[in-house]
Amino acid sequence: MKKSKLHTFLREPLLHFLVIGAALFFIFNQLNIPEVKTGNRIIITQADLDILATTWLKSTGRPPSAQEREQQLKQYIREQVLSREAMAMGLDKDDAIVRRRLAKKMEYLFNDLSFVPEPSETELNAYLSEHASIFTRPAEITFSQIFFDPALREQNINKDAEQILKQLQETITAVDATNLGDRSLLPYEFSKERESQIAGIFGEAFASQVFALPVNSWQGPITSEYGLHLIHINSRTKAELPPLEKIRDRVASEWRSAKQKKTNEVFYQSLHQRYEIVLDDDIAKNAVVNDK
Repeated sequence: MKKSKLHTFLREPLLHFLVIGAALFFIFNQLNIPEVKTGNRIIITQADLDILATTWLKSTGRPPSAQEREQQLKQYIREQVLSREAMAMGLDKDDAIVRRRLAKKMEYLFNDLSFVPEPSETELNAYLSEHASIFTRPAEITFSQIFFDPALREQNINKDAEQILKQLQETITAVDATNLGDRSLLPYEFSKERESQIAGIFGEAFASQVFALPVNSWQGPITSEYGLHLIHINSRTKAELPPLEKIRDRVASEWRSAKQKKTNEVFYQSLHQRYEIVLDDDIAKNAVVNDK
């Protein structure tokens, strides 16, 4: 029981927040020390050069040459000089781009310092159950279609479609239907398509009707944004939620992402409480109206 309580305590977001807060306090103090001691000095360390070399290696796939390392150093010094002068002039104040970059760096810092434990089997099963819609494999159909162009057939389009449908339904032997109907840029056969994919091509109403049709018989006519269609469903698979063992890595990844987001939000709220947010009269008035 003691082991279980300790295990639960170590997984608490509050503990993670306290650890992150202590780490940030230490880091901020360390970052502030050089500013006091060095004044206008720019101190370049071997660690700085190693980071530049690693960045180069990741982007080019090879280590930088001696000349390239020298150019990196010059560029780094230039960036340090210009950025410090810009900050001394207050150019970083009220700058939306700078503000967004700093906020994004804080979010990266949250991710680096927070600890997300490995999920247990119980947690993964619970997450899969609670978020089944994310992991459910949608239904798919393979079907053939015969197209009837309203621009060519005009008032006769329904009559023509129904006549050909009757012929197809009454014919016992296999019929080559690729030459029936009218030519178009639409393919004759669609393979393993999801309802959302069909809706993107023919419209939602068409997709909904097609997915409700029986298998292995010609049906229709069904109206789309293009005209009329006769449909033959060749095969269909039902929507399926795979068992955990088949999608464990994906579920674990989504679980960690959700936990990371929750931990980050706890940390952000603790920072948010340190500030007094003041809305001017116009904004406050609109906010009250919107709340109603």
